[in-house]
Amino acid sequence: MTSYAEFLEKAQAEFLSGLKQAQELNIATITSLKDLMASVPKLDATDAAGAPKLPSPAQVVEQTFAFTSQLLEARKGYMLKLAEMADETQKQLLDAAKHAAEAAKN
Repeated sequence: MTSYAEFLEKAQAEFLSGLKQAQELNIATITSLKDLMASVPKLDATDAAGAPKLPSPAQVVEQTFAFTSQLLEARKGYMLKLAEMADETQKQLLDAAKHAAEAAKN
């Protein structure tokens, strides 16, 4: 059986591991964004004929809403996973409370 101190130690280690992973992911994302921004074509105002064709306003709206839909779907999936975890945690806490109450009676 795990002691309370061992449980806290394990929980802290898991938290730190997750935090480090999140930080590494954040750094990788920033690096990717920096690299992407470096690849943006340079526009020469003196040579409009050679400039890349920009999307129409309607295309920008469509692309924006398509991205927003993908973002919402990703967020929904994440929130559903958190909700599942909350349900499981709640069940575990109720079980632990029942065991503690039974142990207190004995």
